[in-house]
Amino acid sequence: MAEDPVESAKKLYRDTFSEDPTVGAQAPGRVNLIGEHTDYCDGFVFPMALQRTTVMVGRPNGTSKCKIVTASKQGDETLVAEFDVANDTLVKGQPIWANYVKGTMKQLPQLPGFNAAIATSVPIGGGLSSSAALEVATHTFCDALLTGKSPNTKEKALACQKAEHTFADMPCGIMDQYISTFGEENKALLIDCRVGDLQSRLVPIASDDVVVFIANSNVTHKLSDSEYPKRKASCQAAMKAIAAKFPDVRSLRDANQEQLDAVKSEIDNETFIRARHVIGECDRCLAAEKAFVSSDFAKFGELMVASHVSLRDDYEVSCPELNTLQELAMSVNGVYGSRMTGGGFGGCTVTLAKASCKDKLLEVIMAGYPKAACFFTKPGNGATVLSM
Repeated sequence: MAEDPVESAKKLYRDTFSEDPTVGAQAPGRVNLIGEHTDYCDGFVFPMALQRTTVMVGRPNGTSKCKIVTASKQGDETLVAEFDVANDTLVKGQPIWANYVKGTMKQLPQLPGFNAAIATSVPIGGGLSSSAALEVATHTFCDALLTGKSPNTKEKALACQKAEHTFADMPCGIMDQYISTFGEENKALLIDCRVGDLQSRLVPIASDDVVVFIANSNVTHKLSDSEYPKRKASCQAAMKAIAAKFPDVRSLRDANQEQLDAVKSEIDNETFIRARHVIGECDRCLAAEKAFVSSDFAKFGELMVASHVSLRDDYEVSCPELNTLQELAMSVNGVYGSRMTGGGFGGCTVTLAKASCKDKLLEVIMAGYPKAACFFTKPGNGATVLSM
């Protein structure tokens, strides 16, 4: 993980191609404060962009070929990807990380061949949306390659989401790509993820009295890829049952607990508790935004804990490591709330705490879970074209 991804990407490019890059772009990872596994149910989410970013730099090479080198990989993947840029030849393959790049390029007009280097300070596989950061950075870079600029639009976020659906086979919601595109410094973003609407509003996080703390468990359980689609299917099954009795319900975000209870006998228990999480989580997300606006951090913390319990017990996407990190954080005086964040089965927890307990919080986490990778963060900006 690069500490300064801009300089790391530039250096990698020079070392690889023996020339200076002329085009650059960066896009952030994200941490979701509350509102987990709701975006693909047209629900509400409340993320903020991180100050950690993925950077792509490069320049046209005068051919129809693309050569990209990365400073990061997982497992034994190769660090270099080479392919033709023609849209009809962009297909999934190895290395896996390059599929996020190719999938994004597939959504764009015909591009010229180029060389590029990628570096990141977003933890890979940590539930902080390193994939969306790569997709949005790629889109922004390619826009800049064609026009010299890249406006942040809903179309950009949707194109990057489609890249993940089609080239990574992950049926994700829009949250990750949206916040990576539209994040703003010192602000979280409440997103209404209803397809076709995609409304959002910025919420300032300007208080020096509170801190956001990320603890990376440094574990990734392989269940994540296979279990994610199963949960989405359960939500769709619950929605279908509810809509049959309540025609105004277009998605689970429209449903309430009473409507879910009315169809309990028609669905299995697993489907019931999955839907119970989504319905409750949408309510918690809206309540959390109101709490943050009024600086009621204690209430926000209570909602974070309730979210974690629901994700652990109803949606069953937590794991022992995340539960340990959450419990350790909640043992510290001055912590408002803590929860797992991201898709689950590993990755990170997010904690909201009084600034005065920063040192104690870090001490307790590291003593109880020594392999954690921790950092404090403030909201960062969305995607930008770099001045080279």
